Amino acid sequence: MNKIIIPAFVLILSGCDNTSADTVDLTPQKKKELQLFIQKEKSEQIFVQGGTFWMGDFCSKMRNDGPYCTSDKNNKPVHKVELSSYSISKFKITHENYEFYLSLNGLPAQKYDNKYTNKSLSDMTFLDNSPAVISWTEASNYCAWLKKETGLSFALPTEAQWEYAARNRGQYVTIATDDGTLRIDKKTGKGENFATDEDRDEIAEPNGILSPLLRFQVDKYPPSPLGLYNMADNGKEWVIDWYDPDYYTKSPGKDPQGPDKPVVKDKTEDQYWKVLRGASNPVPGFPSGLTITRYYQVKDPDGPVGTTARCVVNSPTQIP
Repeated sequence: MNKIIIPAFVLILSGCDNTSADTVDLTPQKKKELQLFIQKEKSEQIFVQGGTFWMGDFCSKMRNDGPYCTSDKNNKPVHKVELSSYSISKFKITHENYEFYLSLNGLPAQKYDNKYTNKSLSDMTFLDNSPAVISWTEASNYCAWLKKETGLSFALPTEAQWEYAARNRGQYVTIATDDGTLRIDKKTGKGENFATDEDRDEIAEPNGILSPLLRFQVDKYPPSPLGLYNMADNGKEWVIDWYDPDYYTKSPGKDPQGPDKPVVKDKTEDQYWKVLRGASNPVPGFPSGLTITRYYQVKDPDGPVGTTARCVVNSPTQIP
């Protein structure tokens, strides 16, 4: 049976930079645990052969200058991008992995606090092996820690790397599931390759949990043809790029990294925006969760917003 963790309070400020670990002397047992952890992380990296693809709303290309996939201006213009080979994690970072990282480095565990009075933020719920709820800074520091421990070039993916992988190496794929669709059982309303409201309600309602906040196990549904899980649902994912609505008009053709400096500032939170990809709770027939859809959020939100991430390894060869 799935373990459900129902914290009493809300995740405190997800985004303060508390993940810069000092050197910690590890016991022999902890060293062994770390080595097993590293082996597992390396084994879960999917090698992605580099290549060239049309990034953004590719439907005009697919349809010989016909209609676009969406009217969204944020995924245009479609532009040709060449990527070097890399590897990407088949899974989002899980709560267990993130907690292991904090504990091993002597960092404070994620705290819960009654600071937030909005009820939609007061019932954070985690299943075992479900995505970690982390800010951009926390996600970036986690990948940087993996880089330090493994000697491999772990990092957050670029926006181009994320889309290329979600589209099975740049194919004309709009939804990054096993078959490019969101399938629902017509009798039960439950998802066959993603979680629907019915799936969430089945677990949430008996426990008095707000179902939109529920995240499922990272391996609950089938992977994409490339072997990647949850690229279309179960939490939006941070990428390394700063958000610039005009970036596609000036993006380099080779291995784009996003703007060199922050571009758009959120005046309310006094922070600049980073790009997010993927989706939390997609709905068939709506443009949420498409492989070409770009989202943005301040990198360290004042409170948990359900964001997560996965890491890449920037190496042109497969991880041994």
